Amino acid sequence: MTLEAWLAFTGALAILIVIPGPTVSLVVSYSLGQGPRIALPMTVGVALGDLTAVTLSLAGLGALLEAAPPAFAILKWVGALYLLWLGVML
Repeated sequence: MTLEAWLAFTGALAILIVIPGPTVSLVVSYSLGQGPRIALPMTVGVALGDLTAVTLSLAGLGALLEAAPPAFAILKWVGALYLLWLGVML
């Protein structure tokens, strides 16, 4: 990935973080309902999750998954099963 593409990706990600989506809505709802003591760790978690995604993308994981469709399919199903497990546990 070129530096220009990575900077564009990072800029787009920053814009998407500012636009209220599910993650921002979750943090805001917890902030209003339970206070900053609960919301601050969630905010840090969101930022670390985004940092992880950017870092893995920069490391070439996206290109690797694009080059190996079966690996992407496996990762997608593992993620879906994990979300299902989280939903059942909730």
